[in-house]
Amino acid sequence: MTDIHQKLAAIFQGEHAEHLEHIRSVLALLEQTSFDSILETKGRTEIDEAFRRAHSLRGAARAVELDAVEGLASGLETLFSRVREGSLPLDRRMTRVIHQALDASEECVGAFRENRIPEDPGAARRAMDDLLGVASPPLPSPPPPSGAAQLPVSEPASEQRPQGAVKPEPPAEMIRLPAENLDRLVRSTGQILTESLRQESVSAELASLNRQIGEMEAECARFRKASAAFRWRIANQPEYASVTRHIAFIEQKVRGLSAQSRAAGLRQQRSAWNTKRSAEQLQRDLWTARMAPAEDILEVFRKMVRDLSREEKKEIDFRTSGSSVRADRIILQALKDPVMHLLRNAISHGIETPAERAAKGKSPVGLLTLRLDSQRGRLIVEVEDDGRGVDLDRVANVLSQDEPRAHSAEELEQAIFRPGFSTSNTVNNLSGRGMGLSVVYETVHRLQGDVNLRRKSAPGASFLLSVPLSVSTSHLLLLSAAGQIFGIPTHGIERLYSIRLDRVQTLEGKPVVNLDGQAVALYGLAHLLRIGDASPTLPGEVLPVMVLKGGGRRFAVWVDEFLTQRDALIQDLGMPCPTTGNISGGALLREGTVFVVLNPAGLVASCMPSAAAAMPQTAKPQTSKMSPGILVVDDSITSRSLERSILEAHGYRVRAAVDGLEALELLRVERADLIITDIQMPRMDGFGLVAALKADSQLCRIPVVIVSSREKAEDQERLLRLGADAYLVKRKFDQTELLNTIRQMI
Repeated sequence: MTDIHQKLAAIFQGEHAEHLEHIRSVLALLEQTSFDSILETKGRTEIDEAFRRAHSLRGAARAVELDAVEGLASGLETLFSRVREGSLPLDRRMTRVIHQALDASEECVGAFRENRIPEDPGAARRAMDDLLGVASPPLPSPPPPSGAAQLPVSEPASEQRPQGAVKPEPPAEMIRLPAENLDRLVRSTGQILTESLRQESVSAELASLNRQIGEMEAECARFRKASAAFRWRIANQPEYASVTRHIAFIEQKVRGLSAQSRAAGLRQQRSAWNTKRSAEQLQRDLWTARMAPAEDILEVFRKMVRDLSREEKKEIDFRTSGSSVRADRIILQALKDPVMHLLRNAISHGIETPAERAAKGKSPVGLLTLRLDSQRGRLIVEVEDDGRGVDLDRVANVLSQDEPRAHSAEELEQAIFRPGFSTSNTVNNLSGRGMGLSVVYETVHRLQGDVNLRRKSAPGASFLLSVPLSVSTSHLLLLSAAGQIFGIPTHGIERLYSIRLDRVQTLEGKPVVNLDGQAVALYGLAHLLRIGDASPTLPGEVLPVMVLKGGGRRFAVWVDEFLTQRDALIQDLGMPCPTTGNISGGALLREGTVFVVLNPAGLVASCMPSAAAAMPQTAKPQTSKMSPGILVVDDSITSRSLERSILEAHGYRVRAAVDGLEALELLRVERADLIITDIQMPRMDGFGLVAALKADSQLCRIPVVIVSSREKAEDQERLLRLGADAYLVKRKFDQTELLNTIRQMI
């Protein structure tokens, strides 16, 4: 495929989607109009526009040599022409056939884009020919898998083209790549980018080394100047010859080392800059390669909605917008199930039967809309219907069976996303099991997104989903709380404030702060994460506050300090995250330290009245006291960093070792008050370390806590027999349990 043909094919796909979307919207409008009124001015204008769209689509398909699409468009053009003439009515049968042709055309273009063999469009052609009362002509062959039109069979040059004509280029070579391979490549690229950022700290260390060598060179110059007279006096004395040679040798080496260090520093800076630029470009290219049009998920739902509406005996006008929005393929694939559940929920629960709608004074045809948009690096998906809406009174009745108390509107809106929650009295193949909306919430939550029931004045319900456009990297705000560093995606932050403590007030015994004339509930991040003290204190008089927004409400969360902003790849921490949903994963700082990434939606869900912390106070000077020392022994840098950050946040002095041998060396230099160790480690494992500790008369009394992923009972029994004091499993790791265990021992 030549470059110009590739460009034409890309342009055609967008044009094709636009034509089909407009024809569908015309059908939706005309389906509400009687046949006689269709021939009136407004209806005739819409039919003329549909005819023009079909005609344009036929010409565009011919330009890219998609014969099957051209044939379908030709049939549509003829159908609309007959309707314009009045010889064919635009009834339900006609509408069904047109939708069938549009679906077949969509399938052909989808196969063209995805490099696969399309389904046979013959059924749609035959249905159109039956309406027109003509015999079906031979169907054109489907497009080749490569997406390019097939080249004619080679013939002698004299019969093919004039003498001297340029030989056409062969089709572009294409390969199939498994999606998981591309995903691994993206993750590896993120790691390369993180490693390239880490080179900045190497550059800083080299610059510091250069300064020290420069100081040595300057000191040598001062020594040479100050000792010039002395060296001249001893220059001819044999007993000082070796001293003179050594001084000259040192001066020469220092000058050479200084020049070499400066050159190495410049090369390293240049190399680090080039590596970072290449890694960023590679990441952008891969991100582009993973982007796909939202039409990929829209085309799946049109037929599904029509089929389900027939099963439910309902008339539904399904409209879509935003087919040109592009997002990460992984995001689009992950959203298929949530959007499907919302559409099924709207068809089953929301939109009424034609008789019910007529009794309420509504149009017998229900309106179901799926909108997609991109805003500030986020994919926004809205599913809206004009049906019954969500009956919050009924939700309250169902919820009160398990929680007999008064519930706010926000709590009721969140309750519908719980697993097993349903207001349906019957169970069928569409609803009643209480799993649909919980699947939506859990999937969107895993994608670093949020979902809300949007309040609307008109009848019906509207669900709003917001997820990142890409999962490759996230833009994070780095902050500190309780002595630990955390990251939070900036999309979840409405605004940052610096507020004086005297502006913090209380409302019904809970701290609030007045922001833009509105009293906003104030929470402490350390308290929400359960890593802070009951009475939080601050080093100064100013409170760093970030405002989170969710479900139409605002929450102010104070932290110790705002640090910086950074793009980072969010990765699995290697151990289960807390069930609170506040933590999404982890990322690396440039120096290699792991920090925890928070989930804004999880924090918003945690901001309930019962979670409000005490009023923050200014810290009072305290007498210094030596904190207990803990030695963490683990060969995993992630586990070491996570445990170290938790312990240091609670005031413990922490040292780290990568295996048992290094731990013993550190203990002989400085004892520890407690040891936390893994089992599987190089050189000396946890079994050997515990045995060595208990055999040493000076170290045998130090408490030992095992934190390991090994869950076998025999491993636990063996270690406890060797003298370990506690055994915690990483899979069930809970920092509260770890801290309580430590407090019991020291």
